[in-house]
Amino acid sequence: MSRLTQYLNRTSKLVRDNTSRVLLMQGADEPSRTPKTLFTFNSNEDIQQFATGCDADVGGTSTVHFGLDDSSVLPTKNGETTEQIRRSAGKFWGEMRLGVRGGLEGKIRGGYAGFRSKARNLYIDYLQWLQPRTTLFGEMTDDVSMHRFLALRLRAAGHPRTRNSYYVNIQTDGPITTDLWQHRLYFRRDDGGWEDIFVRAYMLSD
Repeated sequence: MSRLTQYLNRTSKLVRDNTSRVLLMQGADEPSRTPKTLFTFNSNEDIQQFATGCDADVGGTSTVHFGLDDSSVLPTKNGETTEQIRRSAGKFWGEMRLGVRGGLEGKIRGGYAGFRSKARNLYIDYLQWLQPRTTLFGEMTDDVSMHRFLALRLRAAGHPRTRNSYYVNIQTDGPITTDLWQHRLYFRRDDGGWEDIFVRAYMLSD
């Protein structure tokens, strides 16, 4: 699908949704607080909506990859796992190196990587999300102002020293487009198992 077609489809959807709200007088309704899925990582189409980056883009020596892992087994409600709930999931991996290419010593800093969304105003460092969905009437954003927290289902692997080195950043639809709201992710499990992390507060970070 071409970018123009995607642009027109987003514009058409925005017109339909807003017209429907006006006709149904939904502005007078109680704001919805039901859970809202922002991203999924269960198919190649999902993975293709994200772009990766690391210090190698500016002269570092780290590596970064983001792909589909078909070997994931999701947890059941009681914490057990079975073959029946095996499902693909996104996998972010690579090698973190502090070194830089020759001639760049002291000029740049290495040791970072991330992925970001191509379709929404969200950004994770090590885990990233960023980039607007434009329409004829401006950018489409997700209104989560009535929600109390951001829930992430993740599992951490790799060296124990880097287990709690992940950050999630969110960009809001505000007057200063460079503002990022940041929160550090702390994992409770050390066995590489899945867990739900709830983020309730962010610190402003330019």
